Parts: sequence; C-alpha cells; structure tokens
Amino acid sequence: MSEEGGSPAERALSALLERLGQGALHFEGERLTCVTASPRAAELLGVPRETLLAKPRTDILAAIGAADDLTTRALESLRAVGPGESRRETVTIGTPSDRELEWITAPAESGRIDLLIDRTTERALRQEIARLQARIAETTLIDELTGLSNRRHFEAETDREHRRSQRAWASYAIARIDVDGMAKINTDLGRDTGDRLLRRIGEELRAARREYDLVARWEGDELIVLLPGIDASAVRAVLARSLGAMRDAGQAITGREVTFCAGVALWIPPSVEAASDIVSRSGTALEAAKLSGAGTVEIDDSMVDWRDDTGAGHI
Repeated sequence: MSEEGGSPAERALSALLERLGQGALHFEGERLTCVTASPRAAELLGVPRETLLAKPRTDILAAIGAADDLTTRALESLRAVGPGESRRETVTIGTPSDRELEWITAPAESGRIDLLIDRTTERALRQEIARLQARIAETTLIDELTGLSNRRHFEAETDREHRRSQRAWASYAIARIDVDGMAKINTDLGRDTGDRLLRRIGEELRAARREYDLVARWEGDELIVLLPGIDASAVRAVLARSLGAMRDAGQAITGREVTFCAGVALWIPPSVEAASDIVSRSGTALEAAKLSGAGTVEIDDSMVDWRDDTGAGHI
C-alpha cells in the first residue's frame, strides 16, 4: 500500500484493512483524488493498482462495469454521497468471475475513505444453501407445518393405489377437506393460531382415519385423504367421524365454531380415469360443496368405462 497522502491515523487504518484482506481507497482534495489504493482493492475491482492512483473518485466509480441494474443504482448512490455523509451499498462487479462487494464510504480527516469488503464467498454459500434446500424440498415426503404427508408423497401413493385397485377390481375414494373461513381466522386470531388449528385438525383427521388411509396436506389450509377399498356410504361414515373430531378441535383452539367443506370423488371399476382424474374430480366436488355453504360435503360417484393403466389388458 502506498505511504503517500493522509494522516498517520488514516495510513494506519489502511494498513490494518490490508492485513485483514479488505480493499481500501483513500481520496483527498477538492476533487477527491485517489492517493492510496490497496492491492486488494485493485484485485477486487479487476484493474491494475496504478490505474486507480491520481484518479478522481467519481471517475473510478463511473468506470466500474455494473453487472445489474441494482449495481447501477448503488454506484449512482455512492457517487452522489455528500460531504460529511457515510453510505453503504452492495455492488456486483462485472469481472469474469462476478464479485459481490459491500462498498462503504465515509468522510475522513482530509477527504474520504472507501472500504471494499468481498462478500462473494458469502453469496456463493447462500446460493449453495438455497440449492440444498430446494433438493431437500424435492425429496422430502413430510409437510413441514403439519407433519402430515406432503403433496408429492400423496400423488405417488395415489398412483400406486390406483394401479392396485385396477388389479383388484376395487373402488377407492379421495376426499379433499377445506377449513371454512380460514382467512378470517387468520385475520381475527393471528396466523400463529391459524397454523396451530391446521396442525391440530390434521392430527385429528389422522387419528380418525382407518389404518390404511393416507392423510396429507394438499395446499394452503386444504387437507386430502386417500381412502382405499371404500364406497359412498362408507365414505360418509368415515367423514362424519373425522369431521366431528375436527370441529371439536377447532372449537378448542379458536373458541368459536369451526366448520369444514369436503369434496369426495370415488373411483369405481370399470373406469378409464387415471389417478389424477380422481384428484381433479374431488377438487371439483369441493368447489361445489363450498358453493352450497359452510359445512357441506359433496360426493361425486360418477362412473365411466374402464381401462387398465398397468398395460396388462382387461381383466
């Protein structure tokens, strides 16, 4: 680092920053001309150190290649800083290997000192963490909020049950259940209460299910249940027991009456439908239940011609 320019305290500060591996630029005079440029600062900016010395601060900032619009605005903010003002901006330098810098400028005794702190490693770490979280989300089978199966697991199990039901020539059902007035519960009592309610009713639904039924969180406050080997009358009995327990849990948590709408679709052989068709029909049934009013259950047991999705032909 050059020893020219600046008070002993300022030179000592620049030397300390250099030992810490951070960049420093020291500007003096009316034009804020660069009198000290650390080698690290030149490295971070991707230019020879000699090109920084004796150059006005505004020219150095103007010559930096902005990698994005946010950096353009950040550089404009750094150029516009007034006497006596300090400022901190995040700047992405458009070098061959883009660097993310935390650029801090502050007034000094005889001018201004700019500090360049390399945050590139931290950015790479954040990106890697985001990638890992995405991979975990792709492979996990459990919904984080409720502890129930998640949508991915439910769809895989429903496909499996559909093929089994075709081979066994057995019916099954899918029920989608939605909390009536959940938005109002969140508004009146807070989202934490809404989350506790969703967890509790999920627990009650799972406790009331048959051993081989699968309960999952579909989306938002909607739960979904796979009910193998069942007909319309049995569905009504299972739902009556489950919804009763869920209403009691809702009352205990919110101190008010909580009701649910449910839409059910049955797959009854023979049928040409795929598992996704049954899920879709259960959603349509749920929408019909909502239109009919709070606490309504709508069951769709329509039938269509059968085909074998296993490729084994007709049984």
